[in-house]
Amino acid sequence: MKSDSSCKKAVCAVLSVLFLSVMWTTHLNAQEVFPVGSFYYQINDDGVSVTIMSHIDGPSATGEISIPTSISYNGNNYAVTRIGKNAFISCGSLTGLLTIPNSVTYLGENAFLGCSGLTGLDLGNSVDTIASAAFYGCKGLTGSLTIPNSVKVMETASFYGCKGFTGSLTIGNGLERIEKAAFYRCSGFSSLDLGDAVTSIGVSAFWGCTGFTGSLTIPNSVTSIEPNAFNNCSGFTDTLTLGSALESIGGMAFYQCSGFTEVVSLSTVPPVFSFDEVFESFTCTTLTVPCQCIPAYQNSDWHGYFTTIVDDCNSVPELDVNTATVYPNPTSGTIQIEAENIEAISIYNMLGERLFETSASGNNVVYDFSPYEAGVYFVKIQTKKGLLTKRVLVKGK
Repeated sequence: MKSDSSCKKAVCAVLSVLFLSVMWTTHLNAQEVFPVGSFYYQINDDGVSVTIMSHIDGPSATGEISIPTSISYNGNNYAVTRIGKNAFISCGSLTGLLTIPNSVTYLGENAFLGCSGLTGLDLGNSVDTIASAAFYGCKGLTGSLTIPNSVKVMETASFYGCKGFTGSLTIGNGLERIEKAAFYRCSGFSSLDLGDAVTSIGVSAFWGCTGFTGSLTIPNSVTSIEPNAFNNCSGFTDTLTLGSALESIGGMAFYQCSGFTEVVSLSTVPPVFSFDEVFESFTCTTLTVPCQCIPAYQNSDWHGYFTTIVDDCNSVPELDVNTATVYPNPTSGTIQIEAENIEAISIYNMLGERLFETSASGNNVVYDFSPYEAGVYFVKIQTKKGLLTKRVLVKGK
């Protein structure tokens, strides 16, 4: 019995050593950098995919590059899903069209920084993250650029200084925020189409993009435009339309945007200017606002830039007003707000000052106006289908 017990202990000890050895070997394999073709790779933590770590020739790499969708290594097949940090940094002699295959989901920080010889870029339809400065200084890129719907994150200075583009810039419907300096000094683009998911445009996001022409529409999803966002974008030649959800515009956001011939604000509550000189050196002096909203804009900072403010009572820029009911109106007390799938409500006065805001759920919200002085107020109602605004008259007591 003693001999049998000793044998079992010995077997267990051997198995433990083998198990630890296998685990350590697997860990080492996951961290190993190895060459296949023109690139060095590293196996990702999932064990079935790899990251491109660098070109075999480093910064001296020349000619066109072809990113594979998969590779074989030590008898195993691996999907190529990531381009690593600094993978092709300063590879200025790489040329031709860069195609990111549909297997790739992540483009690392500085991945192609300084690759000024690349002449075209085709982003695959699976990329979800473009990290900081991924294409910084790729000034040889030409043609149009489409950020696919798959992209959810595009970090700071992603395309900083890519001034060779000559076509349209289209932002897909998956990106919610355009980070600061994302397209700083990308001066060659001819038009800009912002996706319907964008909610904020960061500091200097499009600073110096002087090639833009035609109109610019800020989607109804955008709530904030930060300082210098479109500073020195002087090529536009038509209408600037600001969406209905816009709440704030940063200083010098449209500084020296001298080409616009018409400005339309769809927000019934004037967006607040967070700093000065929002429309400094702006040649268009006529502003069109929603029906019956002239007084609100005249009593706001907007009046300092637009000498003529007119309203448009022939169109409804937001959801149909009939999709919500507010009663009684006029009122001297509480009101009932009824709409399908209410998510939030906010109350504004005629000066565009927000007096109250709250999230909500359901189809009915009660709000008490009795503490307010007599006058006109605006109720903004956010639903799952969109935004609408109701005008409420509060009677004197």
